[in-house]
Amino acid sequence: MLKTTIQVKLQNRLVLTVSLKQQLALLVLPKLELQETIRQELEENPFLEEIQVLEPEYEPIKDLSKYYDEDEERKLSNRLVHKPDLLELLEFQIELEFEGKKKEIAKEIAGNLNEKGLLDIPVEEIASKLNLPVSLVEETRQEFMKLEPTGIGAIDIKESLWAQYSETFGNDQLAKEIIYQHFEEIPYPEKLKQKYPEDQIDYILSNIKTLKPYPTYSFSEEITTYIEPDIYVYDNGNSFEIQINEKGIPKLKLTTDYKKLISDKTLPEETRKFLEEKLQRAVGIIKGIEQRRENLKKIAEFLVNYQADFVRKGKEYLKPLILKDVANEVGLHESTVSRIVSGKYAQLPSGVVPLKAFFSTKLSSSSGDVSAEKVKYLIAELIKKEDKKKPLSDQKIANILKSQGINVARRTVTKYREQLNIPDSRTRRIGR
Repeated sequence: MLKTTIQVKLQNRLVLTVSLKQQLALLVLPKLELQETIRQELEENPFLEEIQVLEPEYEPIKDLSKYYDEDEERKLSNRLVHKPDLLELLEFQIELEFEGKKKEIAKEIAGNLNEKGLLDIPVEEIASKLNLPVSLVEETRQEFMKLEPTGIGAIDIKESLWAQYSETFGNDQLAKEIIYQHFEEIPYPEKLKQKYPEDQIDYILSNIKTLKPYPTYSFSEEITTYIEPDIYVYDNGNSFEIQINEKGIPKLKLTTDYKKLISDKTLPEETRKFLEEKLQRAVGIIKGIEQRRENLKKIAEFLVNYQADFVRKGKEYLKPLILKDVANEVGLHESTVSRIVSGKYAQLPSGVVPLKAFFSTKLSSSSGDVSAEKVKYLIAELIKKEDKKKPLSDQKIANILKSQGINVARRTVTKYREQLNIPDSRTRRIGR
């Protein structure tokens, strides 16, 4: 005889609420984009209200003469930054996110993207070229699509849209079905509403409208854009002072009128659902701004203090530092650190640098690890001081570095020399 029993099973599940999604989205935004996002949300969200501050606006630069050269062109150069090309942006993220064979695969994917950011060759071709399992290549590609811009490396537009949707709005199976099975009907909501509940279709389509039609949409490799630092770093001699740039970012609070409205029991269900979502977004944006500020400062303080010599003396003094090191020190997940660092800039006494400039891969030496930037500097110095009639070959440079306790292969010397735009020894030879 079967016995019926009731059991309670506890499970840990991460449910991405609208509020949490909003917080995650704000975490990655550079200052100017954050400012624009908040302004747009203020216009559209009835629960958000700007706190009017009567005090004069905070000016983060204390002494302009200390941080900017008097020459006008130098002042402008501290504000002008060439937007990195797509490959450069991807290579930085690949170094942070992938290791071993997956890193090799990710670089191969990055080198085979078309102008829309979609993968131009089958994964089987990559697997064959690298002599690796197709399953490993596909697993890597799925992780690759989570890099910025989201959906990069997708097979087609549908997969790219779904990667963006699930990243921003969560794993909504109905949205996935619409994107994959009814893609052609997305511009025609009435057709979809004949098959699915109207309110769900409106919600999903409004979300889809916020996505990029393909990963590289609006991504330009040729423009030089104005950027505003997210962080200001002041050198006080024995220590650094770090301030997050929040000039022009509105201070927000929840309104009270709409909180009363949402408690009205006579509200239609559709209206209640709309208001509840807006309230969650409002809470998420307020919490997200605070979380962004705290995490950005936490990471910036560690980066600046750890790389103090780099800040004061230049990139040849950069110490080895990878994403995992920072994540362990600040108590955040590696992917969170990667997202916070991506696209952010710091104003140092010497000028504006991307936060990614604080990172460098490790190479071994007899006295411990050295950074790739340090090795590049040493290579440049050796070539600068060489006899131009008998310039150093890459193998000779590798041998000299090895005698100094730095183990580096000839092919690595070649790669770094090319990155420094230094020609080979035959081209550098002057006379006989």
